[in-house]
Amino acid sequence: MEHPILKARDTDFVVQESMVLPVRDDEDGPFQYLRLRKRGFTTFEAVERIAAVCGVPASDLSTAGLKDEDAVTEQHLACRGGLSPDGIAEFNHRHASGERTMRLSHHGYGDRGLRVGHLEGNGFRIIVRGLSAGFVRTVAALGERAGDLFFVNYYDTQRFGVAGGPRTTHQIGRALLKKDHGTALGLVRESKSPEAERARRFTGPASGFFDRIDPRVLAFYLCAHASYVWNNQLTALLRKISRHPLDETVREGIPYAFATHRDDVLALLREATALPYERHRWSDGEIRRTQGLRPTVVQTRVRVDRTGEDTVTPGRYACELALFLPSGCYATNAVAQWVAWTASYGGGPDQP
Repeated sequence: MEHPILKARDTDFVVQESMVLPVRDDEDGPFQYLRLRKRGFTTFEAVERIAAVCGVPASDLSTAGLKDEDAVTEQHLACRGGLSPDGIAEFNHRHASGERTMRLSHHGYGDRGLRVGHLEGNGFRIIVRGLSAGFVRTVAALGERAGDLFFVNYYDTQRFGVAGGPRTTHQIGRALLKKDHGTALGLVRESKSPEAERARRFTGPASGFFDRIDPRVLAFYLCAHASYVWNNQLTALLRKISRHPLDETVREGIPYAFATHRDDVLALLREATALPYERHRWSDGEIRRTQGLRPTVVQTRVRVDRTGEDTVTPGRYACELALFLPSGCYATNAVAQWVAWTASYGGGPDQP
């Protein structure tokens, strides 16, 4: 069995947003669009730092999605009123070096801010490490056929916490829904997220902490709980329709059930193309709850650009992949399933 290694290095995982903005060059637009390239920072942390360095309220900055901190990511931001060139230069200077870096660049002007739903998707370039020579031979033998993938569209573990921290954002969201602010605050303190240190310093009624944080972070906790519930609904449906054994596993404290046969993935798609999902979004001064639909199965094409010996895990091999996914899908989830499906073509046990 293959045991792929993802994100051995931040530079192994490169993400670029795909979003065609209605940009114009004149400065009359009420919003300035910017491009943020970051490594080692969450999107929430990046927004706070941009606001602090450039002297604007964090509420004037908006994004169309969140990007992982343990990767090299590029995304758009919109700033009401715009940032000064000196502010952008100072921000870039402060974050130009070290293990964690960020850089802002001007992209244009427009009439609207950004929100979840504006994003078309993300392009990925990913190095998968720790693979066997047999797997690489299978990829070569399959040729273009190695790229076709239907995968079960779970929310992956990064939805539920930051890298190196406990995966508990869904538990925070559940506690907040129950008005159990004490439990929620305790979980934030242990989360290793950018909010953790602030939570540890906080004194006073627990509810007061959540009154003071960025309401978009609050909405994220509620969305994380909804994501956990949605995953459980998807697992229950997959168990119901599956005709083959499922790979039942727990990853970083989050349970998953993966199909081991492609027929079950296609059966899942026939049974339900989407399942209802509860959204929480900060809008017009309040967190609004709405209902939406999320696809149960997503189709994509994986392009293998390079294979060779892995410099990180000696004696093993690496593949460099390129793929595009619609907004809301997790490339780590897609790639793990791609590796499993591809390995199944090889027949027999893993070969050295």
